[in-house]
Amino acid sequence: SNILCSFTRRNKIDKIQRPYRPGDETHINRLYKLVTGRNRSYDEYIWEWVNTWDGQGGIWLVFDTERNTEDQLIAQYSLIPTPLSFFGQKYIAGKTENCMSHPDIRGKGIYFPHEKKYFEEAKNRFKIFITTTGNVAKGAPGRIREKLGYCAFDDWISYRVLIKSQLPSDDLIPMFPSFIKKNQMLGKILAYFYSILLRGIPQPPNFISANKLKIFNDVDVPITQIEDLWERNKSRYGITVDRSAPYLNWRLKENPYHNHIFLCYYDNDKLIGYVVLVLELNTFHIIDIFADGKKKQIFRNLLNAVRKYAFQKGIVQVKCNTIKRSKFLVSVLKSAGFFNMGGLLNEFFRKKPIKPKQLFIYISEGIDIKRNPWNNENWYLTDLVKEGRPYTVRRNV
Repeated sequence: SNILCSFTRRNKIDKIQRPYRPGDETHINRLYKLVTGRNRSYDEYIWEWVNTWDGQGGIWLVFDTERNTEDQLIAQYSLIPTPLSFFGQKYIAGKTENCMSHPDIRGKGIYFPHEKKYFEEAKNRFKIFITTTGNVAKGAPGRIREKLGYCAFDDWISYRVLIKSQLPSDDLIPMFPSFIKKNQMLGKILAYFYSILLRGIPQPPNFISANKLKIFNDVDVPITQIEDLWERNKSRYGITVDRSAPYLNWRLKENPYHNHIFLCYYDNDKLIGYVVLVLELNTFHIIDIFADGKKKQIFRNLLNAVRKYAFQKGIVQVKCNTIKRSKFLVSVLKSAGFFNMGGLLNEFFRKKPIKPKQLFIYISEGIDIKRNPWNNENWYLTDLVKEGRPYTVRRNV
């Protein structure tokens, strides 16, 4: 075998550091369940980490040979290959997911040297690195990434619109930011008044005629048409996920966790926009939205179509995530009647802006990017960049 194993002695732990080998998924899923509380099947693991759109992801493990045989995996550093387009130029980024350490070894100085070592090795494959949830585990992932040279760049923000107007006030409390939820009485009062205000939400006008809107599932969606739409427009969207067929087929069609719904908008049989939806807990999550020419009117028509479709299906709400400091999609969502509960309350209570703590970026030297990648306005991100697991549970990094 040409796999190099390194044997070291640190903190009285006999460690073996090495890349993933077939069969390791049993140990990885066991540690994953210990850390997250989630079960993950063999097939789910293989889809996400071994048979990705760009081959096997980067997976580097630490074993303690003195532990019980079924509990020897103590740490993992891992990267999912993610295609990013920088103004039309494609790069493969390494996106950190499932980086984890066994509770028994936390605080013993074992994990960081492991990530640092293989981060340097990963630079041979990836020139860009991205962390999308750096604030979990009390912000430890973000602090680790900053030590490696990542920049704290942005935060996720959720916009939603209620479809079912008689939503009970108690159902609104989970939408509030944490500083409101901590005060139970204040949360109940605000939820009561919000529920009254939201009962007046009108249904949007239908701007897309029935013959121009087609609804597909994962089996029959015309991925090649989406890819063609992407190729015509990729230079307009700044820095975003590269929506070529291999990634879309893997991330959406082959995803074992979700059945996706595609609302496709046509003009004379030409695809000019689409929305990808996932249904969870009576909520439609917008996984991706994209429009020809980056035209706001097409975006608004698509979002209105989603609201109409959700109303027909009896859905409670529609939710869309993007990044806070890139204003294009935020402005489109607001114009279509979507709101951000936390943003409204932060403004009302005059909460001061804080340093970004979720999205961290590392860009290697020597990449020829002619426009400023550190300008948040140049980024367009949706949940298409995320892991693809259930959206209503906390994702680890």
